[in-house]
Amino acid sequence: MENSRRPKTAVVGFGNILMGDEGVGIHVVKELQMQNAKCKIRDVEFIDGGTSALDIILSLKDIDKLVVIDAVKNGGIPGEIYKFHNFTIPCEDKFSQFQNSGMQKTSLHDLNLVDALKIAEKLGTLPKEIVFIGVEPKEIEPKMGLSEELKTKIPEIIKTVLCEVKQ
Repeated sequence: MENSRRPKTAVVGFGNILMGDEGVGIHVVKELQMQNAKCKIRDVEFIDGGTSALDIILSLKDIDKLVVIDAVKNGGIPGEIYKFHNFTIPCEDKFSQFQNSGMQKTSLHDLNLVDALKIAEKLGTLPKEIVFIGVEPKEIEPKMGLSEELKTKIPEIIKTVLCEVKQ
């Protein structure tokens, strides 16, 4: 009988691939999915979260660890990687560094990541451990593909994600 237990770790990439570097989380997860198809990493699920945090977050029941990858506009150098361990659900005033980032609302019909995590917490589906990996974008504008700066950082971002997954 096959074990149908869900993976203990979910790696979710968020972003909009039609908006240049805003899609970095999706590009990283797509590459990880291709690598995982060749050499399966046990107990890990790689998920394309698109632009809807709520859809993904609500499906995380029984996940122990969540690794989120998204563009974060924090005033750094394009391609700079920010990593937050033991990510906690912030109050608005404590989380000002993520203003204008991928964690902001994109429309009245979509929730940002913070709001989605708050809902998951109330529903009791919040993973025990949350790690946020943010990548400083260069260009967030209507455009397919990443800037050259971010393209060259993909291997480093993947290495960062895989180190988290193995912990």
